[in-house]
Amino acid sequence: MEQLVNCYKALGDINRLNILKMLSGHELSVCEIMQGLNLSQPAVSHHLKILRQANLVESVKHGKLVLYTLNTCGLNHTYSLVNNHLGELRRFAMSENKPSALRENPNYCELMGLKRSICEKDE
Repeated sequence: MEQLVNCYKALGDINRLNILKMLSGHELSVCEIMQGLNLSQPAVSHHLKILRQANLVESVKHGKLVLYTLNTCGLNHTYSLVNNHLGELRRFAMSENKPSALRENPNYCELMGLKRSICEKDE
């Protein structure tokens, strides 16, 4: 489950999605990514760290220069994790919902020690 959370965390930011798009078919340095996204070096490094931790990008050192590319194996693994998770959610959504305990016992909230108003909020 932690891997799935890391995948969603890595994919849940517009700048990280843009970095992945920029790296599609290219190897880029931090400076090139900074220019493309108009972000500071610390911000780009932070985003790259999260993408590396999720195994979505990898870095290769050429002397003093560090270049980033997409990690094909990591992307395939992420695709599989997300696809399996969405498949589970889809199966749950298509199955018959188990009725809420409130349908069977209108005093359920009070029995659980909660105020009835909490159970009735629609926000």
